[in-house]
Amino acid sequence: MSSPSTRKRGSKQYWPRVRAQKLTAVVNSWDSKLLPKEVGFLGFPGYKVGMTNVGLIDNFSHRLTKGTEINNAVTIIECPAVKVLSLKLYALDDYGNLQVVKEVEAQLKDKNLSRKIDVSKKKVTLPKAEEIVKFANSNEVSEVRAKVVANPSETTIGKKRPDIIELGISGNVTQGIEFVMSKLGTEVKVKDVFNGGDLVDSHAVTTGKGHQGAVKRFGVKLTAHKSEKKRRHAGNVGAWTPGRVLTTIPMPGQHGMHERTEWNKWIIKVSSNPEEVNNAAGFRGYGLVKGDFILVKGSVAGPKKRMITFVRATRPNRRYPKVAPEITYINK
Repeated sequence: MSSPSTRKRGSKQYWPRVRAQKLTAVVNSWDSKLLPKEVGFLGFPGYKVGMTNVGLIDNFSHRLTKGTEINNAVTIIECPAVKVLSLKLYALDDYGNLQVVKEVEAQLKDKNLSRKIDVSKKKVTLPKAEEIVKFANSNEVSEVRAKVVANPSETTIGKKRPDIIELGISGNVTQGIEFVMSKLGTEVKVKDVFNGGDLVDSHAVTTGKGHQGAVKRFGVKLTAHKSEKKRRHAGNVGAWTPGRVLTTIPMPGQHGMHERTEWNKWIIKVSSNPEEVNNAAGFRGYGLVKGDFILVKGSVAGPKKRMITFVRATRPNRRYPKVAPEITYINK
């Protein structure tokens, strides 16, 4: 006889369990106060290479292994430089939603950009930052973002079409406008945004597994071997009343390829020397790292070659040290 009650299957935090609309994760909100003492970008994109393990000197103050050498699994993220494409100003509408009120776009000299968007060949004169600040004050602009172009063609993933995403800017509106206008059309590297020891949140689309049953999707146990009809299904899908299947019932459906956010990923190293991680054969399913990369403690959602967006931690764990540990070796 089955148990009279069981735990609720599936978290409402991850509902509905549908496929992501696109492969680049969308960051819906940016906290401009995450960098209170300076003005800069609040995030940076990268492409997942794979995992390895490193030896490092533990610098957590509360651990028994403090000061000794330990081994940690890390994820390698290749972060080619991005180009700042445009400045976007957001203001709240009558319903409290953010709406774009102005966009100032620069002309980028990128041969692959036309694969993604229509590039105008006419010369454009950019307005001065003072004029944009005056416009922002008159239209009650509440948020400043920068649209950047990530070039996967600089990696070995075999993709030429660039990815375009938005990055938040710290500071007030005036500081953000002046900062982005000074960066329009220029390259920004990952070392200009993140340092070793920083805590970040990762936004990514997980590995897709297609249409799966309740056992794989929710971890439902197999029914008894003498059960009627099926074994790999939920034993009970609900009562007579209400006459519908509740969202808490484990049912078959899409598994994986969901947009997910993971908090407090610790950046162990930011480097521009790919020889520190490359081996002769390269990484299986990816290839060789050609440029800047970061090492992130633990795993990161998504398959290899997928774009990951890192954002400064919105709720940082205070037990993590703010200084990167000393790395003794990197397994190749």
